[in-house]
Amino acid sequence: MAVEKPEKPKPSVTVPKKSRLEMNVRLLLNKCELMAKQEPIDDNCRLTQYVEALNEMIAELKTSKDKPAKEHLAEYVKRASFLKGVVQTASLNTPSEKLEAVQLLSHGAATMSADASAQEIHQKTRVKYGVELRSELFGLEDSDDTLRKRNIIKAPNFTSNSSGQEDIDSLLKYHQNMQEKVAENMVLLTKSLKEQSQIASTIIKGDTEALKKSSELTDRNISSLKVESDRLQEHSKSAWKCWLWIMLAIVMAIFINMVLFMKVMKKKAVT
Repeated sequence: MAVEKPEKPKPSVTVPKKSRLEMNVRLLLNKCELMAKQEPIDDNCRLTQYVEALNEMIAELKTSKDKPAKEHLAEYVKRASFLKGVVQTASLNTPSEKLEAVQLLSHGAATMSADASAQEIHQKTRVKYGVELRSELFGLEDSDDTLRKRNIIKAPNFTSNSSGQEDIDSLLKYHQNMQEKVAENMVLLTKSLKEQSQIASTIIKGDTEALKKSSELTDRNISSLKVESDRLQEHSKSAWKCWLWIMLAIVMAIFINMVLFMKVMKKKAVT
């Protein structure tokens, strides 16, 4: 009858404990993301103060003795930077600037993070500022009463006795002014995007030129180093040959002196 061997206990995996500061950072991060999802971001002083306190706590966590692993710390920094960008975007003046800033945020934590909260906040703010921009361009912020009264908008020379033709002319003039305003705003927006693309192109071109110059300088340094190495090698060979001839001359001189010395000593011994 075979005796069953007792199973060895599996080694327990120790999970590193989080410090109190890290727990506070996680709680405040979740609180800020929840506020950004559920509450309006514009003029939200409480959210702004929370984000500022969050950045201070993360800066303290970086220098702490019990700081977390690099990947966790990088995640905290990325989420806090995204929240800071959202708060700064809400402080801009026009909807076009806000929408443009949100589009720039899309290249950061929102689309690269696996966290659904950041993506939800980014989607919410982008839709919100897009609606505000369309409202500003097309005048959709007017109330229903204002929209119903647009057919009786008065021209500068309009009186209560004006004819129906004057009403139509004033209405057409109003719509023409609105179309001109929309076209002007679209031109300004296009111009702003064009300027930003030109700036980005200039920066990329400058970086490319700097990289090219650095590569050329490296090639020149390698060539000069190779020339100096060859020259040093030739110099070491010539120096070695020179010392060899000097040693041979010294040996010959000593040999000749010894021969002469021996002859002199032999003559003295004979006499």
